[in-house]
Amino acid sequence: MIINFHEHPGEDVDERMRIDGIDLSVLLPVGSENLTRAIRMSEKGSGRYVPFFWVASLDRIDEACRDLESYVNEKGVLGVKFQPLIQHFFPDDQRLYPFYERCRELSIPVLFHTGVVAFRQELGIPHLAKFGYTIPGIDQIAHEFPDLKVVIAHMGGNYHYEALILTQKHENVYMDTAYLHFFCERMLPRIEPVEMIEHAVKIVGSEKILYGGEGTTPTVIRSSGLSSREKMNILGENARKLLRLSQS
Repeated sequence: MIINFHEHPGEDVDERMRIDGIDLSVLLPVGSENLTRAIRMSEKGSGRYVPFFWVASLDRIDEACRDLESYVNEKGVLGVKFQPLIQHFFPDDQRLYPFYERCRELSIPVLFHTGVVAFRQELGIPHLAKFGYTIPGIDQIAHEFPDLKVVIAHMGGNYHYEALILTQKHENVYMDTAYLHFFCERMLPRIEPVEMIEHAVKIVGSEKILYGGEGTTPTVIRSSGLSSREKMNILGENARKLLRLSQS
């Protein structure tokens, strides 16, 4: 099974999955409307989609905790997506600690966008680069919540080195491979996504890396110099275990 751990709800997802041979996609909503879309796609998707939750407001965390439990139990939500660039917070914001505790109790992972991208705004909210630097906050919550599974999106993006260190340091921290071409083509010296992935495996092991799309296709993993077991781990086995899915 190939699991794309980094997809966004939209009309073209089915076609991308068909082209890339994806069996299951994790839908990461950005905004409450996209959470509704992710749930709708999951309900109609015949088991092909796993929706993640979106926190609408950090000032209403008690409400978010109640909603999360309801969405997990009734709507098949299996994780939480954070986009600090527009939510304008750092991961170790104390307001979120009760929410992290609820995620821990529900045994679901949290995923943080990490890195600076070229969007001026999203949902009418400006992208502010300082909030793309999630590394110190992730280090803090990974330490304070050792049973909470934390995913660093985009292998850290332009903070790749630090993301490697955190993933190596904490047993509960993982990375996904989404959107690597964007970050790689801006690096000097130029590096290819496959090189970034192979290097990460040498440092943190294949068990800590999740396949994510957004331009990174499964072919990048398949064409690498990794072993069959390492490829299998990245392309689906790690995600299956993290989401506690059956092997069928």
